[in-house]
Amino acid sequence: MISKISDVPDLVKDGRTQPAVAFPRIRRLAASERWQEREVAATALVEISKKQAEAVLAELLRWSGDPDPNVRRASCEGLRGLVRTTPEAVAPVLHVLKSDPSAYVRKSVANLLRDASKKHPAVVLGLCRKWAESADGNTCWVIRQGLTKLRDSEPEQVRAVLAALPAK
Repeated sequence: MISKISDVPDLVKDGRTQPAVAFPRIRRLAASERWQEREVAATALVEISKKQAEAVLAELLRWSGDPDPNVRRASCEGLRGLVRTTPEAVAPVLHVLKSDPSAYVRKSVANLLRDASKKHPAVVLGLCRKWAESADGNTCWVIRQGLTKLRDSEPEQVRAVLAALPAK
């Protein structure tokens, strides 16, 4: 069983030079029934994105439409490094996942929004404002959870976004 990134040292190395070669192997890990392997997949994507951001973003956008919720979650978790540096670039993937039928996926989206809000509150507020315009129940949940860290630092803006959501 693969339980940590050091169990697959060639995976990140290959991904940094030839991401298209590494993606099928990472996708298999992402689809695993074992949570440890899914976490290794996400970590590999984060590491590869440091050198191959565009390739990772393009692949994760494809994965965001995958029938497997574990793969869709990996498409979000693999963005952790990029959301801290270029949150606008990850918006297309988050847009696809914001109303995902799987709570497992939606929790990941909300967590990513909270992470991004630490350094990029305006970007997170902008995304949530835009999503609130046509929010379904799943998207409303993501918005509410994703804005929790901003309630203290941006209370008026958070209230305005939440007020724009349809009633529960």
